[in-house]
Amino acid sequence: MVRSEAVASGTGGERDGGRAASAAREIAAALAVLVVYLVFTHAFSGDRAASDAHGRALLDFERWARLDAERALNDLLARHGRLGAVAAWEYATTYVIGTFGFLAYLWWRRDPAYAWARNTLIWVTLIAICCFALWPTTPPRLLPGEGYTDVIAMHHPPATWGTEMVSAGANPYAAMPSLHIGWVAWIGAAALRARCGAVLTWLCALHLVVTGLVIVSTAAHYVVDIPGGLVLIPAAAGAERLRAGLAGARRPPDAGTGRAPGTRQRIAAADSFFLYVESENVPQVVGGVAEFDGPGPSAERVRALMRERLPHLPRLTQRVRSGGVLRRPRWVEAGAVDLGRHVQEVDLPPPGGRAALNGLVARLIAEPLDRDLPLWRFWLVRGGPGGRDAVVVLFHHAVADGIGVVDILRGILEPRLPEAVPERGPRGLARAAAVLPGLVLLGLDGTAPTVSVTGALGPERVFGTASLPLDRVRDVARAAGVRVTDVLLALVGETFADVLDGRGERPGGRPLRAAVPMTLRVPAPPGRGRTAVPGNLTAALRLDVPVGPMPARDRLAAVHAAAERRRRSGRAPASTAAMRLMGALPPPLHARAARRTYRARFFGGIVSNMPGPPLPMSLAGAPLGDVHPILPLADGVPFAVGALSWNGALHVSVTGEPGILPESARLPDGLERAFARLAAAVEAAGAGSGAQSGTA
Repeated sequence: MVRSEAVASGTGGERDGGRAASAAREIAAALAVLVVYLVFTHAFSGDRAASDAHGRALLDFERWARLDAERALNDLLARHGRLGAVAAWEYATTYVIGTFGFLAYLWWRRDPAYAWARNTLIWVTLIAICCFALWPTTPPRLLPGEGYTDVIAMHHPPATWGTEMVSAGANPYAAMPSLHIGWVAWIGAAALRARCGAVLTWLCALHLVVTGLVIVSTAAHYVVDIPGGLVLIPAAAGAERLRAGLAGARRPPDAGTGRAPGTRQRIAAADSFFLYVESENVPQVVGGVAEFDGPGPSAERVRALMRERLPHLPRLTQRVRSGGVLRRPRWVEAGAVDLGRHVQEVDLPPPGGRAALNGLVARLIAEPLDRDLPLWRFWLVRGGPGGRDAVVVLFHHAVADGIGVVDILRGILEPRLPEAVPERGPRGLARAAAVLPGLVLLGLDGTAPTVSVTGALGPERVFGTASLPLDRVRDVARAAGVRVTDVLLALVGETFADVLDGRGERPGGRPLRAAVPMTLRVPAPPGRGRTAVPGNLTAALRLDVPVGPMPARDRLAAVHAAAERRRRSGRAPASTAAMRLMGALPPPLHARAARRTYRARFFGGIVSNMPGPPLPMSLAGAPLGDVHPILPLADGVPFAVGALSWNGALHVSVTGEPGILPESARLPDGLERAFARLAAAVEAAGAGSGAQSGTA
């Protein structure tokens, strides 16, 4: 009996835990819709003159059709302050509370209509966002010269939607269609779908009428915005029907590969993002340059190795095919892979050495990979540093992120393929709970108050490397109570403080905002490797690095404090949720959003710290020595610093654009000097602290 009760109790606890996790995920999905709206506000900040022209066009049409009721209703609210305050409250609160409250109600009672309701709500919002992006419209209350009273600004209650505290950065030029009407009409449609009864249906109809009167009388919308909002419902229902039909038509995946046999694979949103942001002057290639401990293998031996490995690495046998206007690009089988083209051999010009190798890498990464072929290349280089051979490996960023490249290379370099470990990131309640505040904070981050090191990129690149003793880097991080990534960011800050000082520039308190990728891949257990899972499984975290004059230890402490706040904020997983939701938009808008957000307006540099493989590696029997990562740049962002911990060193590389940042070639040496200063300062502080402790 006791055993039965315990089992029943445990089952109930698991059910409650699963229910809580499900609730958190659903709330996160709802907030993801909000953050996409906020992100798109920055990505599609349209021309004010065009928005005003669209608003006046709507007014002219209404006057012609004798529908212009805005002025009379607006004057009524302006004369009656209490009525205006009530209207402001209704405008700010009831459509949000009603929408998400009703969605939560359907979820709580496990209504079969819940999935349809949730999906159509997302579609309503995304379709409206597309309309706002393509046809921004100034609402009557903000239209210059029309004389409307801004009732919302006069009476808006604090801490509600529409005030700076809550909706900072929201799009003020999103009048057509009315999302207020769209959401309230959605409540009615969902109530009918769920068969909630006549009383609730009539309450929904009343709410719709009241909302229509409020949005017009407050001059927040035009009369014609109401039918515009109503049209969102059949449009969303049609989109959901199409999505469900396509999902049902998919064939079951092949048990061996996880892919539907004989079908094309849609490129994931996080991967197609890097296809969209690529341009002739901003190639998106990731990879590494590795030096051999001795002579490198022949090209034919490497090609033979790749023939053996490629069946286990399907992404390296595929190419990109455009999905057209309405669909994302697809991965399609490329047929026989021409290994003679993908694995090439090159001799460095005399006298060779590191400078010549870095120059070769700079030329290779300045050219986009051919999308008509699988998106990877190997170059076996003769005559590298110290006369040793080297290998340059490049993948398109759509194939994998930095850690994904390391995993793919492990599948090539190790004597056998690593034992598969399920690739799962953090799930459930903990992750969803972390996403909730991060979604809002991510949308409010806005543009980067960065120092003036950005600009339009040219076609040339500079590549340089440095190696720091890994044990000493870790000792410095441990002594300062920070992470190795914080040390790397502080070194970047020290180096750019020197750059600005050399230019005679003063940052004036402005930091350098760095985009810092954070992997969502689960660490491999000791002695085992991860499956070589392609794709981008990273979250983006933007961290502010001080670049003004200050002691090195103070800079490190400031970087650590700011970074920890942002790491705990939930921004990282929130960025992943927003990226996935943005992928549901039509490809032209998804592409435009990618290009408008992945650029210098939001960050001034890229800094990535990656763990390397824990074991010695070899390529076709030739042992590898130092390995330096290769990172791409972003539009207007002139430098990327990558670090790889391996073989007893923190191998750091710098990719730079010399037209904007002529100091690029000197950045690796600057990082080494900055580390010497920082290490000396931290060690001296530790020695002084120990001496004082001993004296005491």
